Amino acid sequence: MSFSGSALLPSQDALLHRLLHLSLYGEQLMVLTGEDGAGKTTLATALLNELEHHSSALVICPKHCDSAEIRRKILVQLLSDPVFDDEIPLPECLLSVVDSLPAESCIVLDDAHLLPLDIWAECIVLSQIYLSGKSIKILMTSPIEFYNDVADQLPEPLLEQVLPIHIEPLEQTEREGLYYTLLSRSEQQPFTPRDIVKNRLEMQLGTPKEVVGLLELALNGEQVQLPQKSRLKMIIIVSTLCLIALLASWLLIDSHEVPDDVKAKKVEFAINLSQRGGLDNRFLIEYAERVLKHYSPTSSFVISNSDQLEPSGDIAAAVTTYKAKQITTFTAEQQEPVNATAPQSSDKPNEVPPKVIDNRVEAASMVEQDNLVTKSARASRPIAGYTLQLVSVKKLDSLRNTLLRLEDIPQVKVARYKKRWVVLLGEFSSRKIAQEQSALLMAKTGISEPWIRSWHNLNEYELQDVLPTREIQ
Repeated sequence: MSFSGSALLPSQDALLHRLLHLSLYGEQLMVLTGEDGAGKTTLATALLNELEHHSSALVICPKHCDSAEIRRKILVQLLSDPVFDDEIPLPECLLSVVDSLPAESCIVLDDAHLLPLDIWAECIVLSQIYLSGKSIKILMTSPIEFYNDVADQLPEPLLEQVLPIHIEPLEQTEREGLYYTLLSRSEQQPFTPRDIVKNRLEMQLGTPKEVVGLLELALNGEQVQLPQKSRLKMIIIVSTLCLIALLASWLLIDSHEVPDDVKAKKVEFAINLSQRGGLDNRFLIEYAERVLKHYSPTSSFVISNSDQLEPSGDIAAAVTTYKAKQITTFTAEQQEPVNATAPQSSDKPNEVPPKVIDNRVEAASMVEQDNLVTKSARASRPIAGYTLQLVSVKKLDSLRNTLLRLEDIPQVKVARYKKRWVVLLGEFSSRKIAQEQSALLMAKTGISEPWIRSWHNLNEYELQDVLPTREIQ
C-alpha cells in the first residue's frame, strides 16, 4: 500500500510555509533536521513543488560518494549545456559559469549526513556568495544528532550563517487523524478497538513513519519471521567439512610413494665460503713475499726498543693498493679462479673503463635535455589572453577520438591537469574575439559551446608537445 499521494498535516503545512518564506527572503543555509521518518524528504520535495519559478536541483545522497560526484549531480541539473570541471569547489565552479546560471535556483540535498564535510563547507560558502542578478538557495536534510556534531566543529561566524529548522513530533490529535485518514483510504475494516489504537499511538515518538507502521500492522498482521539457524550449528558443520577435507588430502598424499631412484640433490654454490678465507690468506702471503723480496728481514720487521723503523713509502703504497683492489675484486656474486702465480699489479688501479664513461656522459646529456624540454614547455604557455577549452577527459581513447574530429582545425593544443587531458584551442587577446571564434567553431563542427578560459587561470595546466601514449596514473 502506498501513501505517497497523501496531503500534508497541519503542522507540516505550517512548516512548509516557513521554508517557502526563508527560500524567498532568507540569506542563510537551511538545514532541516528531525528523527528518522519525521517527513524531511516529504517537506523538501513539497518545497520544490511550490517553487515553480525556480530552477531546482534535487540530490538524494548515496551512502558512499565523493565530492566530485555530488558536484556533478548538482551542476547537471542547474545548467542546460554543462561545461564544467567537477574537480574544483562548487562556489568557484559556479562563478566561472555564472552567465549560464538561471536567475533563481534552489538546491536540495536530501540525507546530507552521508555527504563529505567538504560539500558542507562549500554549501555554507555558496549561500553567502553574491552573484550579480542571480539567487541560489540551499536546503539540506539531516538527523539532529549529525547536525549537532557539525555545529560543534564550526566557528562562531560560520555557525551564524546556518539556520537549523527542526521538525517537532506530531500531536496526539494529528497522529489519530493521520491513522484514520489512511485507514479510510485503504478501504479495509480491521477489527482493532479504538482504545488500543490510541494507547499505541501515545507510546510512539510522534513520527508519521510510526503511524504508517501501526496501520500496516493492523491491516496485515505481524510478519512471521523465519527461525534463524543456530550459529553454533553452522560452526560445527563448517569445522566438520574442514576436517574431512584435511583427512582426504592427507590420505591422498600418503598414497603416493616416493620412487627409489629419486635422490636428494646437493646445492652447490659458485663460491665456497669455507675455502675463501684460505684463498685470501695464501694470496696475501704470496703478494707480501713478492713485494718484500728486495728488502732484508732485519731492516723490515725487527724493531728496537729505542728506535722504531717506519715502513717504506713503496711498501705502504703497495699495501694500500692491494687493499683497494681486494675490496673490488672479491664479491659474493662472481669469483674468478686464483692462479698459482700472483697477479700483476696494474699501473692505473682507479682507471674507469671507457664504456662506463660513455654511459655516464649519455645519462647526463639525457637529463639536461629533459630539463631543457620542460623549461621550453613552460615558456611556451601564454601568460595573458584567452583560450577555448573544448573538452576534458580522462581516457586516452576519448582524447584521440576528439583530436580526430578536430584534425582539420589549427591551433589545437593538449594540456594535462591532474588526472585529466584538456583540449584547448587558440590564443586570443580579448574575450570578445574568443566568443566570435567559439561561435564559428560551433557552426563549423557542431560541437557544444566551448568554455572560454583565461591563460592566467591555467598556471597548473601543462601543455603537451606530443600526443601522450599512456594513461595518467
